[in-house]
Amino acid sequence: MKSLRNVLAVVFLLTTAWVWANNDRNGQIAGTVQDAAGHGLPFVSIEIYSKGEVQDLISGGMTDESGNFLIDQIPYGQYELVLMAVGFADKVQDITIDKSKVDLGKIILGTEVIALEGVNIVGEVSQYRTEIDKRVVDVGKDLISAGADAAAVLNNIPSVSVDQQTGELSLRGNENVKVMVDGKPSNVPASQLLKQLPSNSIAKVEIITNPSAKYDPEGNSGIINIITHKNKRQGYNIGLDLGFTQGDNSRHNGSVNANVNTGSFNFFGNYNANLGENRFHGKVENFETGLDQAFDVLNDNTSQVFKVGFDWFISDKTALTLYTNQFFYKGDGYATANVFDHSTDTLYENFNDSKGDYQNGDYSLNFKQDFAKEDHNIVLDAIYSKSNSSDTRNYWNNFPVDVYDEFRDGGNENTRLNLDYTNQLVNAGKIEAGIQFRQEESQSEIASTQSLQTFDDPPIAYSPNADFDYTRNIYSAYGNYGQKFGKFAMQLGVRVEQVDEKADYFVEPTGNGIYETDYVEFYPSAFFTYEITEKGQISLNYSRRVDRPSIGQITPVPEWRTSTMLSIGNPELKPQFTNSYEMGYLQRFKGGSLNATVFYRRVNDMIFRYLERDENDPNLINQRYINYDGSDSYGLELSANYKPVKWWSFNASFDVFSNKFYLNNTDLEVKEVTGTPWNFRINNNITLLKNLSLQNFFMYRGKFKFVQGEMQPMWRFDLGARYSFMDGKATLSARVSDIFKTFNAEAHIDNPTPGIGKFYWESQTLYVGFSYNFGGDVRKRNIQQESNQSAPSGSIGF
Repeated sequence: MKSLRNVLAVVFLLTTAWVWANNDRNGQIAGTVQDAAGHGLPFVSIEIYSKGEVQDLISGGMTDESGNFLIDQIPYGQYELVLMAVGFADKVQDITIDKSKVDLGKIILGTEVIALEGVNIVGEVSQYRTEIDKRVVDVGKDLISAGADAAAVLNNIPSVSVDQQTGELSLRGNENVKVMVDGKPSNVPASQLLKQLPSNSIAKVEIITNPSAKYDPEGNSGIINIITHKNKRQGYNIGLDLGFTQGDNSRHNGSVNANVNTGSFNFFGNYNANLGENRFHGKVENFETGLDQAFDVLNDNTSQVFKVGFDWFISDKTALTLYTNQFFYKGDGYATANVFDHSTDTLYENFNDSKGDYQNGDYSLNFKQDFAKEDHNIVLDAIYSKSNSSDTRNYWNNFPVDVYDEFRDGGNENTRLNLDYTNQLVNAGKIEAGIQFRQEESQSEIASTQSLQTFDDPPIAYSPNADFDYTRNIYSAYGNYGQKFGKFAMQLGVRVEQVDEKADYFVEPTGNGIYETDYVEFYPSAFFTYEITEKGQISLNYSRRVDRPSIGQITPVPEWRTSTMLSIGNPELKPQFTNSYEMGYLQRFKGGSLNATVFYRRVNDMIFRYLERDENDPNLINQRYINYDGSDSYGLELSANYKPVKWWSFNASFDVFSNKFYLNNTDLEVKEVTGTPWNFRINNNITLLKNLSLQNFFMYRGKFKFVQGEMQPMWRFDLGARYSFMDGKATLSARVSDIFKTFNAEAHIDNPTPGIGKFYWESQTLYVGFSYNFGGDVRKRNIQQESNQSAPSGSIGF
C-alpha cells in the first residue's frame, strides 16, 4: 500500500457521491508534524483515506513553514491518515472524526531518514510551491528532461527560457538573471554551467523574482538557484548514468557520483563527461545591401567536470565542508559563412576553424555553528575561483578577400567571503544579518594578423588587436527582520554596497582607454503574505536591484566575427537599476494548486544589445551593448499542477509580458518600442503500468516586437518514456525532442538595415539513457548532525 501511495503522490480519486450525500456533519483536524529532534517539518503532504478494501481519498493538505496543519470539511467517520515527506518514511495512523474539531497534537515522523540501498526518493513529476520570498519547483523524474542537462530542466519551468543558440537564460523575458548552484555562484559562465549539470542531479529550483536584501542585488529579473541532491545517506552510495543523443550528429554523456558516510565524516565525489558534435546554422538576408550571409557551424566539444570534498560533523551543532569543482573543456569548431551578392549573382565562400581550451577551478569552504536555541546560527562561506582560456581561429574569406589568424587568451579570478548570522527571537521575529566582500578580476586579449584600413584621408592601416584588464571590488552589509502575526507575515530588509571598478584597455586603431567608477547604493526589500484560508495565500513584495555589466558585455575584445557581422563589448557600459513590485495569489486544492502573479518593473539605464553600422566598414554590422534610457515592464503569470486521476497528472503555465523601451539616447527614429511576448507550456505525465510511464511536453512562444525588429512564433512537442526495474534501482529512458521539427527562430529586422534572420539548431533529437544506483551500510550516524548541516555537500555539479 505504501509503494502505491508513493507512486500516486498527492491525489487518487474524488470521494464517492454516496459519502457526500449521506454525511451532513463535518469536522476538522489539526496538528503539528515534527522530526525526531522536535523541529517542525514544512510542506509535509497529508492525505485522508476512507477505510475498507477500496480506499478513496477524502481530503488532504500540507503543513505550513512551522509544520502546522488544519484540514476541514471532513465528514464524520473513521479514516486512515497518511503523512509523506521527502527523506522520511511514510507515517500512517487511524483517526476518528466525531466532533467539530479533532486536535492530533504533535506527530513525529520516523527517526531514520529513508535509504533504499542508494535509491533517491524523487517524485514522478515536478511540484510547484510558494514561500515568502520565492517560488520553488521540486524537480521530479520528468521524462522530457531525463538524461538532459540543467538547461533542459529550466526551459520547462514557468517564466524561464533558454536561448537555444547561446545558452543564455532569461526570466520573464529578461536576460539579466543571476544563476547560482546550491546558493553559490560559479566562475563558469552560466551558459556552460547549465550544459554540464545533469538533470538527474537537480533536487529543486528556486525562482526568486524579487530577492530579499540577504541576496546579492545583481539580476534585475531575479535569481535562479539550482539546488542539487545531497548524497549524505549513511553507508556508501554509488550512482551511474549513461546517455546517447542522436540529432544531426551524435553525442554521449556519462556521470558517476558516490559518497561514503562514516558518521563524523561524509566523503563525496562525482565525475561528469559530455562529448560529441553540435550543429548550428542559419541565414541573414540584408534587403538594403543585397548581401545575404548563410552560416553553418559544427562544434566538436569535450567537457569534463569533477567534484571532490567532505563534510566534517564536528559536533551536533558544528559542521565544516570543504570541496573543489574542476571544469575542463576542449573544443574544435568549423564554420562556413558564405556571402551571396544579389547585385552580381555571385557566391563568395568564407570559412574558418578554431581550437579552444578552457579550465576552471572552484574552491569552497563552509563553516556553520548552531547555538543552543533553534534557528540560531552563524555561517562562514569562503569561495575562490580561477579560470584560464585560450583559442586560435583561422579565417579564409573570399568576401572580402582576406586570410588571417586570431589568437585569444584570457583569465578570471573571483574571491568571495560571506559571514551570515541568523537568530529567531523568542516570542518575536527573526533577524538575519551579514557582511560580504567580493573581488572580480579579468584579463583578456586578442592578437590578429588581419590587415584593415580606416576611412581617414589618408587611410591608416591597422590590425584589430585588443587588450583588456578589469577589476571590481564590492563591500556590502545587509539586515533582514521578519515576523508572523497569526495569518499575516512580513519581512523587511536593506542592503548597502560600495563598489569600485577600474578598466584599462587598448584597442586598435583608437588606442588606450581607462574607465573608473566608485559608488555606494542601497537596496531595500519588503515582503508581505496573508493566509486568506488554510489553502489560500496572497503575497505582496518589493525590491530594488542592480545589473552591473558582465565581463563579456564590457570587453572590447570581439566575441565573434563574420565578414558582415561583429559582436563586441562596450567598456563604458553603465549599471542598470530596477525597482520591482509583485502581487501573487496561491491556491492549493485537493489534487493540485494554482498560482497567479502580476508584476511591474521599472528599469533605468537599461542594458541592451544594439545593432549599428561599423564606422570603419559600411558592410559590417556591429552587435554591442549600450544603455537605453530605460524600460517599463508589466506581466501576468499563471501556473497550475493537478492530478485528476491516479494515472494522469499535469502542470501548465501561461505568462505574458509587456515591455516598453525608451530610446531617446539612440540614433533610431522610433523613440519608444513596446513588445508583448507570451508563452504557454504544458507537461502531461501518464502512468501506463507500475514501472512504465509516458510524458509529453508542449510549448508555444508567441510573436513579439523587440527594439530593432520582431521575433516570429516558436513551438515544439516532445515525447518521452521510462521503464524502471531491479526494484527501482535501474531505469531505462527514451525521449524524442521537437518531434515535428518546428523549434527554430526567425527575426524580422528593421534597424539598422531591414532584413530577415533565420536560425536553426539540433532541436530534433533522440535520447536513450540508462541509470543505476546501489549502496550499502558502513555504520549508523547521528541524524541530528545531518539535520543541522546546511552546506552544499555531496551534490552532483557545482
